[in-house]
Amino acid sequence: MKPKIEKLNALGARYAEAMVMCGLADDLQNPDLLDARPFRFAEGEYLCSRGDPATCLWILVEGSVAIKEDGHTLFVRRRNEVIGEQHLAGNGYQRIYDLVANETSVEVLVVDKEKIEQHPEAGKIWRNIAKIISIKLRGASRRTASLSQQLADDTRILHAYTNEYALSRRMQGGAGHQTGYAVDRAVIWFSDVVNFSGYTTRTPPERIADIVQRFFNAQTQPIQQHGGHIDKFIGDGLMAFWVLGPAAETARGTCAAAVRAAEEAVAAVSGITIGDQALGLRVGLHAGYVLSGDFGSATRHQFTLIGPEVNKAARLEQAHQDDVTAGSGRIGPIRISPELRDALGEIDQKRFASKFAVRAKNIGTLEFFTS
Repeated sequence: MKPKIEKLNALGARYAEAMVMCGLADDLQNPDLLDARPFRFAEGEYLCSRGDPATCLWILVEGSVAIKEDGHTLFVRRRNEVIGEQHLAGNGYQRIYDLVANETSVEVLVVDKEKIEQHPEAGKIWRNIAKIISIKLRGASRRTASLSQQLADDTRILHAYTNEYALSRRMQGGAGHQTGYAVDRAVIWFSDVVNFSGYTTRTPPERIADIVQRFFNAQTQPIQQHGGHIDKFIGDGLMAFWVLGPAAETARGTCAAAVRAAEEAVAAVSGITIGDQALGLRVGLHAGYVLSGDFGSATRHQFTLIGPEVNKAARLEQAHQDDVTAGSGRIGPIRISPELRDALGEIDQKRFASKFAVRAKNIGTLEFFTS
């Protein structure tokens, strides 16, 4: 049975309505015996602070109250809601959150725990409090489930746009800061699909988009399977990297993994055809020291690698037969720098035995090995 508003009219109609609508006075014959007292708070004022004894609860009449922990807002409670009731159930309970007025003017009714305990219908009041807590817990569970799904969705999106190495570096730096800069020894990969640009103006966009996805999948899968990280897609080209550890054996294994990924990518891309023309892939691989971190403007930046060694890897991929100044035969699709070849095992070194030199833009003579 709902309480009669007339019994609360001594407080005023707005206060009486709040007492009824919040659920605290459900089925009570004498809700006025709770002796609810009106109070007003200005924005930013504290109803209570963490550590205060829990001696009362509040019923919101106007405005809203923020429930905060360490300055962060967890929930906002609004008109005709009960707040502060969860800490009344035990003797000596303390507040674990700050309750702060969230609007210019906030009006509440204060109900003391002592008045609840002295009320002749105290059992009903505690039952109503339990019901209010239960409703809030159901709402919190739904909100938690929604946030968990949102977090999972955001994580999938984040992984689609950022590699694992960049994510780990960003987590170390904290969410509010750009990733700090570091010098890494790395294998740098640049690849490009041979003569693909000529198809883009003569082929329907949907067809081009399908082919692009196929040849990027053909590269990203072996790169990731062999422990590499995708840095960026550049038109129909791709940049990737492997960070080399300090141990020589580990570095040798990582360099070999990069070569295996390149061989698998070249084979996979060659299986994609436009009509009867198979696509081809060029890959440049180089090992050297690079600067890594977030680069860009204050509002838009990206984790990447920069430095002369990155440019050298790009020039390896771009080398054409017409640029050759030393070496005989055709340049193979995979071009590895002397620095990377020196880090490989003897068997791999023998496989990449054809040495070439080319004229490279902004570098001069560039030597490399191919199979």
